[in-house]
Amino acid sequence: MKSINFSKTILAATLLLALPGPLRAADVNGRWKAEFQVQDSQMKYIYEFKADGPKLTGKCLRDRDGEKATNAVQDGKINGDEISFVEIVKNQDQDLRIEYSGKVAGDEIKFTRKVGDFGSNEIVAKREKEAAPSAAVAVTGKWQSEFDSQVGHQKYTYEFKLDGATLTGKATREVEDQKTTTDIKGKVTGNDISFTEPLKIQDQDIEIDYTGKIAGDEIKLTRKVGDFATTEIVAKRMKE
Repeated sequence: MKSINFSKTILAATLLLALPGPLRAADVNGRWKAEFQVQDSQMKYIYEFKADGPKLTGKCLRDRDGEKATNAVQDGKINGDEISFVEIVKNQDQDLRIEYSGKVAGDEIKFTRKVGDFGSNEIVAKREKEAAPSAAVAVTGKWQSEFDSQVGHQKYTYEFKLDGATLTGKATREVEDQKTTTDIKGKVTGNDISFTEPLKIQDQDIEIDYTGKIAGDEIKLTRKVGDFATTEIVAKRMKE
């Protein structure tokens, strides 16, 4: 009798394990972009999705021939690579129900978009990639450099600030324990950086011109001191 009950327990557990469970949801978090034609209108959409288990929420940012509106994602569901939700659009003081159903495939979602009783069309939404921070943004902060020159060993701290592509800040120079701080001006375009440090040396006003490339936490610079000398230096980002 005990043997029969044990066999039944094993069989029941096996059947439970064989039942299909919820599929792992595809990654849809983020922004997706779609453009398509509807009758005589050009539709542009940004879908902002946020998944919490099988529940999908977010926004539909809609642009129809320049007329913009934002509607909530309603009744959103995601199961494996299958996605569905509803968008309610205000049309001539009436609520128009738009139903979406589709499949996620990497960075694309192929949707069937059903607009009330008016009809349906097939659309494709593509994931919007997050732009990597530009070098212009990444250069903000303090950088240090040390190098030998004709006037001795020099230590520099460059403090950079940006307003668009315009570079401003300060250059603090130390030679034989003597420090001077000078305002600098320049520009940053992509990975390219250039700026000028006006300096007084032996009662003479000299402009030091810098040009170089930003590469992560390093800037390789050519430092040209008037008509006197040119030196290749490296400035490294100071960690806070």
